[in-house]
Amino acid sequence: MSNSTIARTELAKIIKNGAVLLHGGEISYRNNDTWYPFRQNSNFYYLTEWPEPDAHAVILIKDSKPELHLFVLDRNEEMETWDGKRIGQQGAVENFNAVKAYSNYEYNSMLPKLLEGNKDIYCDYSSSSFEKYDRKLLSTAVPYDQRGGEFSQAILHPLLPLISELRLIKHEGEIELLQKACDITVLGHIEAMKFAKPGMHEYQVAAHMEKVFIENGAERLGYPSIVAGGNNSCILHYSTNREMLNENEVLLIDAAAEYGMYSSDVTRTFPLSGRFSSAQKDIYNEVLKAQNEGIEGVVPGNTMKNIHHQTIKSLSESLVNLKLVPLGVDETISMLHFFEFFMHGTGHWLGLDVHDAGSNELNGKPREFLSGMVTTIEPGIYVRPTKPVIEFPLLERDFDEIRERRKTLGMEKATALEKEELQNAKTIKHEIPKELLGIGVRIEDDILCTTNSPVNLTEKAPKSVDEIEALTS
Repeated sequence: MSNSTIARTELAKIIKNGAVLLHGGEISYRNNDTWYPFRQNSNFYYLTEWPEPDAHAVILIKDSKPELHLFVLDRNEEMETWDGKRIGQQGAVENFNAVKAYSNYEYNSMLPKLLEGNKDIYCDYSSSSFEKYDRKLLSTAVPYDQRGGEFSQAILHPLLPLISELRLIKHEGEIELLQKACDITVLGHIEAMKFAKPGMHEYQVAAHMEKVFIENGAERLGYPSIVAGGNNSCILHYSTNREMLNENEVLLIDAAAEYGMYSSDVTRTFPLSGRFSSAQKDIYNEVLKAQNEGIEGVVPGNTMKNIHHQTIKSLSESLVNLKLVPLGVDETISMLHFFEFFMHGTGHWLGLDVHDAGSNELNGKPREFLSGMVTTIEPGIYVRPTKPVIEFPLLERDFDEIRERRKTLGMEKATALEKEELQNAKTIKHEIPKELLGIGVRIEDDILCTTNSPVNLTEKAPKSVDEIEALTS
């Protein structure tokens, strides 16, 4: 049974009776006759596995059983001469489990017929695709008898929350694809560690690594590669990848392959000189300790919020030990001083998207891990070279309260109030140890939650100091 067949079956169990409307991705043009490489909309792919653009799907569900109808590009010899072979309607039925397939030009004429007897319509009614294809069409497909074609009896239900919940739990076929993406990614990182040398440019390392991804079956990158040497390692989403690599610096690489539409997400940090300096090793081992603790927490019943709090506690102890903050662990946490060096979350869901579908909360409470969920665990410490002296505010602050206030007041008013509070607070100046400036370390792995223990899908990527130095020296 294909992954999408399983997904449709699970969705049908939830909906029981109704119709699902889905629209695939479209070609996005860069300029004139040049387009960006096409990648299918993840939700559309999840329920159909259809790889081509300009497609629509109607899933009719009766008594918890789904029936897939696909609207696809016609076979066209002239167009295929230019753009490549199309699967066509026959292929949609034979290879993609569609009950019936139609030309995508038939969507408007066929939808009213397919929806006969259905009033419960599941769709993304906030999307531009709904406005483009469905809003007016539903008024004729499911009309009021007395009031004419401008009104509809259709009861619209939000589809995306249902898909997001399903995508959180990966079944066996999805885990196999994720594992393959992770294995390819590991190979690329290992080759990058062997290849990178002072005097090279960041883009040369990126090209070598990405070549390994493609040679081993990756269709594309999971996201633009971050290859950040020296001071650039302290820039979280650095992707310029143009600068020269220098002796005695670290190189932070956050890069991954995508395989079968599923993405890995891995970060490794290693010394360009072949061996960590004392200062680099000190920071690295502290981040590694926090990461190992985080991985151990990916078990049923625990939450990402708990892991993040544990990571903050661990890294705050590290910041005190490294003399990066002026006060003790409790103050470093309560006054958010750690945020100067660790300013992002500890992890995120992983799957068809590198930041995958699914919220971290359920019914207003932190979501508990279940077997089949996949998350990253990625703590870091970034000692920005632009801040040799930091004025830390002596003001207790709480992230949950800050978030709630931003929801209530809106970002603009809330952040203005935060700025005013910080300006009025007393501060303490603290000089950052010079040998630590410009060192950014992040370590990231992809972790599968199981009923037994966490499974590190990227564990073969060298991570200990000894393993890394054996490759780089």
